[in-house]
Amino acid sequence: MTIATLSELVVRLAYWVVARGLFRIRVVGRENIPRRGPALLAANHVTFMDAFIIGYCVRPVVRFLVWRPYYRLKLLNWGLRLARAIPVGTGPHDLAGAIRAARRELGQGQIVCIFPEAFITRTGNLLPFRRGLEVIARGLDVPIIPIHLDGLWGSIFSFEGGRAFWKWPRRLRHPAIISFGAPMPASSTTNEVRDVIQELGAEAGALIQR
Repeated sequence: MTIATLSELVVRLAYWVVARGLFRIRVVGRENIPRRGPALLAANHVTFMDAFIIGYCVRPVVRFLVWRPYYRLKLLNWGLRLARAIPVGTGPHDLAGAIRAARRELGQGQIVCIFPEAFITRTGNLLPFRRGLEVIARGLDVPIIPIHLDGLWGSIFSFEGGRAFWKWPRRLRHPAIISFGAPMPASSTTNEVRDVIQELGAEAGALIQR
């Protein structure tokens, strides 16, 4: 067993433990989950645990774009490096470097995930999307997979009530729906991807009400 294979097993185990231990996950659109790369995943951002849920559902280890301050935290740095997460800063140089790194991973056949809102929602609503996903996918022959995470607003890992973590959980394993949309072409615009993710959210909301 190679070091790379061992690293992927450790990362997948972490995804499994967190996702299965903290959430009851229902997957919609399972046929749209990429079995291999390259692919660019684009998801809404509701909690600090979104990457674990997505990573649990997608078999190849996903390269997530992660805000650089998280990457610098000693408690997280080792795990993020093991998962080959891509740090993203706020300056033009940092952003350009993250985009190059994401395109390089896609060019090597990997699966990359971006949260186009750039921030975790503070209201539970979908925020405006940044155009980073357009720049990453531009000119590449890769599908964009839209993803919607539903049911997570109100968990202790969301900002419901104005803060995350510092509140009592409502249940031991919080229910969640993750919807994978049909692959979209790399030429899709940010607004087109956002519209599809919003539609996935509406469909998930209808499932919850049944």
